[in-house]
Amino acid sequence: MLSSVAAERPRRGNAVYGASKAGLDSLAQSLADDLHDEGVRILVVRPGFVRSRMTQGLKPAPLATTPDAVAAAVLAGLDGRAQTIWTPRALRLLMLVMRMVPRPLFRRIEQ
Repeated sequence: MLSSVAAERPRRGNAVYGASKAGLDSLAQSLADDLHDEGVRILVVRPGFVRSRMTQGLKPAPLATTPDAVAAAVLAGLDGRAQTIWTPRALRLLMLVMRMVPRPLFRRIEQ
């Protein structure tokens, strides 16, 4: 399931996108738990900013990636035992830190 880092910490001005990704994450994790005994595995992929036609003309966020890099991460994730992958990997640590930033400070971060 293709999610986003926005599922972890939605940004101001992107509420609907963040909420939809958070909802999909929750659905995927619940289904993965429900279907585990049947041997079904669901891989949640959380890319950051992906340089693509959809983001053309937007200023790339830090750690921006490409569709090819996301595809390679998905293939690696399918080969492993991961349930959730971040691409690029450094986003996992960055989002851990971002989740700890108090909301009043987070609102001040340039979007």
